[in-house]
Amino acid sequence: MRRRITKVRIQDTESRIQNKKQRQQNRWLYIFLFWLLAPGIWLLACSGQNTSTDNAPGKGTAPRPALNAAPIILSILPVESAGAMYKRFLPLKYYLERSLNVPVVIRIAKDYESAINELGSGQVHMAYLDPAAYCEVRARYRGKVTPLVRAVAKENTSSRSVLVAKSGTAIEKIVDVREKRLAFGSRQSSFSYLIPLAMLNDVGIGIEDLASVDYLEQEDRVALSVLVGNHEVGAMSELVAAKYIDDGLRIIKRSEIVPQFVLCSSIGLSPEQRNGIVKNLTSAHGRETLSAIDKDMEFVAAEDRDFDVIRVMIKNLTGKNYIEYGPKTIKVAVLPLYSAVTIYNKYDPLMRYLSQLTGYEFKLVIPKDFDDFVGTVKRRAVDFSYQNPYIFALIDREVDITPLVTTVDEYMEAGDRFRGVIITRSDSPVKDVKELRNKKVLITSPKSAGGYLSQRLFLQQMGIDTERDMKIIDAKRQEKVILGVYKGEADAGFVRESALDVVKEEFDMKKIRVLARTEPLPNWPFALCRELNPAVVQQVKRILTGLDNPEILGPAGIKRFKVANEAEFNVLKKY
Repeated sequence: MRRRITKVRIQDTESRIQNKKQRQQNRWLYIFLFWLLAPGIWLLACSGQNTSTDNAPGKGTAPRPALNAAPIILSILPVESAGAMYKRFLPLKYYLERSLNVPVVIRIAKDYESAINELGSGQVHMAYLDPAAYCEVRARYRGKVTPLVRAVAKENTSSRSVLVAKSGTAIEKIVDVREKRLAFGSRQSSFSYLIPLAMLNDVGIGIEDLASVDYLEQEDRVALSVLVGNHEVGAMSELVAAKYIDDGLRIIKRSEIVPQFVLCSSIGLSPEQRNGIVKNLTSAHGRETLSAIDKDMEFVAAEDRDFDVIRVMIKNLTGKNYIEYGPKTIKVAVLPLYSAVTIYNKYDPLMRYLSQLTGYEFKLVIPKDFDDFVGTVKRRAVDFSYQNPYIFALIDREVDITPLVTTVDEYMEAGDRFRGVIITRSDSPVKDVKELRNKKVLITSPKSAGGYLSQRLFLQQMGIDTERDMKIIDAKRQEKVILGVYKGEADAGFVRESALDVVKEEFDMKKIRVLARTEPLPNWPFALCRELNPAVVQQVKRILTGLDNPEILGPAGIKRFKVANEAEFNVLKKY
């Protein structure tokens, strides 16, 4: 009965939204018409038959393709209602028919699982999938799915995953989501499940911290459920959320830029057809076609590595390992100081640059946490590692790793060194570091240079032993330390100074006070972890020390690299 009432309330709200917009701008008239025609559209779309609109006159109408050509079946994920999705993809269908001179049939998949199975088994020739669904089908049907083109943001726009709430509620920021009723879309969706879940985890909120969780499959249903009050928070793509902003939906958190939807092919398409599709859709006319799907996006040629960040998120959140490494892959492990998306945005440009110049494929390896990173490097499971100086010294005491270069950091005045900070709430009674005795303190990790070691050395000089005189709690991540202090769960926190800048959009930073800044430590070394062709090692070292391109280094906050001096780390090894 409760589900029935919920459905009625959602439908009633949708009707009121349509009527409101018709009175204001009449721009949602097609929604009303869709609900009248939905059964027919749905049956035709799912059965793979062309509707009579295929030959309707007017702009975007396709000339009749060759009748003797076998049709290409294009599968579309049901992110929104079947009718809305079919309408949005008609221009793409028409363009492909004109450019390839073959019939193209749109099929709206029943659900994510159907879309994955139909593409992998060859029942459809192409599918427009979100990144998580692509990674799933690629792993499940190895060698049978190829990425063709992907959607990317034009200039200063981007389509992201968002968390939303209803306007007028007390939910202002992501930290307010704890103990709220949350609605996801599909469990196999990047934008309405995987990325929002990662966003919550990044600030220390897990599924168990929510009052309730439901999966409503379609993002429209998520938006409407939040508007009628059945759920307090919803997860969806920014594209869908934008439709409901005028009706009282409010975005409380946007994700970072992540890989967008990808058009991929099954083995049913020939190499010639694949090449033709990529060539046509990345042309000027082809890029314009995407505006019907999302006006802020355009198509570019896709590579499988474009979706590695999604694979890392899947692995860290679910344990499923879909990551692929080729025979010429060189693995570079990065200490997981921040979220996987942040790390990819920072360092993937450098990996692609090294790949371009060396002929090898440099790929990031992002372990789940500090301990996982240390274990990965000690097992010599990667070729290079990039870590803080204490982690380097810790590992180098047990296994031989060699620092090649160290970072010159744009955030610090002494650019080749960095420091930690001690933070409290602005209203905390603790006004001096000497008052930290017998207090509860959150740290990033016992192995973190900026999130523990620098603070410990700093306090030792004042006669304070962190392990003896404080209650130390390992929070695992910089964001979790800041969140804990922000919420008053601890008296103070230890983080790297630059971490405050990374999370300034997530918290009201007026509530955070920097109690002290530590002495600088040697900056991060880029180290060789296992035996590798010496010529390749020297080439990497030469490329890094000669690199001054801000487009490659800027995202990582790096000015340049300098040749490493291993003696700098001796004091840390003794410690």
